[in-house]
Amino acid sequence: MSNSGLEKQYEDKKLKVAWFASAFVGRRASGTAQTALKIVEHLLLHESNKIEIILILKNETELGLVQQDKILSMASKVMMPKVYGNIFKSSRQFYKYSLMKNSTQIDILHFSVARLYPFYWIFPAKKFFCTFHAGGEITVPQDNFIISRLIYNIITKLQWRKLDRIFADSEFGINEIEKHYKIPRQRISLVHLGTDHLWDIVVSKIYMDKSKINIAVIGRWQNYKNVHSVLKAFIAMDDMFKERFHIYLIGKSNQAGASLVKKLVDQISSNLITCFDYLPDSELKYLYQNVNLVMHPSVNEGFGLPAFEAFGEGAPIAIHSGLPADYYLGDQPQVTAIDMTNLHQIIDLLSKVSTFERIDASLCRKFLESNSMTWDQICREYVNYYLN
Repeated sequence: MSNSGLEKQYEDKKLKVAWFASAFVGRRASGTAQTALKIVEHLLLHESNKIEIILILKNETELGLVQQDKILSMASKVMMPKVYGNIFKSSRQFYKYSLMKNSTQIDILHFSVARLYPFYWIFPAKKFFCTFHAGGEITVPQDNFIISRLIYNIITKLQWRKLDRIFADSEFGINEIEKHYKIPRQRISLVHLGTDHLWDIVVSKIYMDKSKINIAVIGRWQNYKNVHSVLKAFIAMDDMFKERFHIYLIGKSNQAGASLVKKLVDQISSNLITCFDYLPDSELKYLYQNVNLVMHPSVNEGFGLPAFEAFGEGAPIAIHSGLPADYYLGDQPQVTAIDMTNLHQIIDLLSKVSTFERIDASLCRKFLESNSMTWDQICREYVNYYLN
């Protein structure tokens, strides 16, 4: 047989794994979107001899974004059929495609979050995987009522048994899924998130006054991300003491609950705070490497990736007690877990920041590797589940 014939035969044996591009394309400020993107990118770059990644596209905009992306453009692409009108547009596309005689047959459809269409198993796939992360679709408080979220939760509670694999990011996540979705923990597989995507990139500087005590506060402007508690504590501090600080607030601001955060930002002198909706990885790495403290005050996380990112760069970090970052990192040097809703505890923490020292980043990274928290490690776990 010719080489081309052998290559074709091997190509045909590849496992076909499909992801919805809408879960991560054009959504760089979303944590769950970034997680899905990192996994898909890694599979495309390092597992292409075993896995054929298929991106399911809903419109020409998504197609354009994928084609412009050097890595994502390597994937196979399937365009969902057009439908008219915007009411339940996505679901109507899903069902129309599922009933088409010429629809592409795939081995695994992998949902990147627990947002399932009713009777999703009519889709032309042999197996259905879903990464829940944690119980966030139920447990995370929302600033506004969203009907689609309620529907997704009901569907998942009633129809999770049709999923062949369910994944969580942490032991905390497994407990939430078991409690709120009533899914037996033996049906849930633990696969951590990767934390090493900043390690090998070249930094890009942002302006930073090194004479100040610089603090990075990471989180979208939503109630449960809790950046408002840090700002309230900072405002309550003595004015002369506050002049020693500069806060870098990194997180998407155009959220439903943004008004609370904006009111507090407006009360802080502009020479004491800088707000970024988003920082590219190269600039985020520089921030982690140069601030005196990174605070991730969110009170509900299935994993809490920013805390692990900062830890991997050797930054002192502060996190909310009882969450996964506390579970995995709480005993590490220069990691502080407090009640991030308690203003007195936050003020006490801020008063001690000048005494914090940076950690040896190489030791931090060895710790993360030992806990299977690199993208290479977790993607190999996913591949093993795919091939099983």
